[in-house]
Amino acid sequence: MPRNSESSLLVVVAHPDDECLGAGGTISVHTQQGFPVDILCMTGSEERNAELEAASSILGARHVFSNMRDDFDIGASMKDDVVEAILKTAPTIVITHSEQDYNQNHVSCSKLVDQAVEWASHRTIFDNAHRVERVLNMEINSMISFPNLIVDITEGYASARKALQQHESQIDKADGYYEKLYDYRTRLRGLQGGCKRGEAFTVKLPLQIGPFYPDNNVETIL
Repeated sequence: MPRNSESSLLVVVAHPDDECLGAGGTISVHTQQGFPVDILCMTGSEERNAELEAASSILGARHVFSNMRDDFDIGASMKDDVVEAILKTAPTIVITHSEQDYNQNHVSCSKLVDQAVEWASHRTIFDNAHRVERVLNMEINSMISFPNLIVDITEGYASARKALQQHESQIDKADGYYEKLYDYRTRLRGLQGGCKRGEAFTVKLPLQIGPFYPDNNVETIL
């Protein structure tokens, strides 16, 4: 996770409330430590965007980029939104959905982010091109089978739970399913990670395409 004073996170999600369910505790512990965290949501409505703003404020997010799309229709404008957010915020790490998810909007969002992260790094296209160092894929309903990172969110859990409760249009569905899911899952991941509460991720290097790789030039691999 970022240690440099200039490090920051960008969280890209398909729907309002995904930011809390997948990475609420991670957002909270990093903003508590002084790291900037920005959130981009690909769909929304007037009601749900207001809930997103309220939740993001509790989590301590710096910028919230919301949309009024009511459906996850993959197109150039969606990719452009992610690229624009990357270029504006210059994140060290981007957090988004896992492709191992039953929700096809989440899968599409994950693939879209991979494309946008690669495109935003092209110095021949953008004067302010930015190379993201890592992409973290989070879990929501479909749990990751083999996570290779568990973030200790013990100190951020209370804020994450309070932020999740701001999504009033969703929180009471299915007899409070989402709150229960977040409670039980973070306890399980905490047990696995040796802490009280945890959030699990897979970590991957961004795709690099093209003939220019100056950032990949190193003097030693150790």
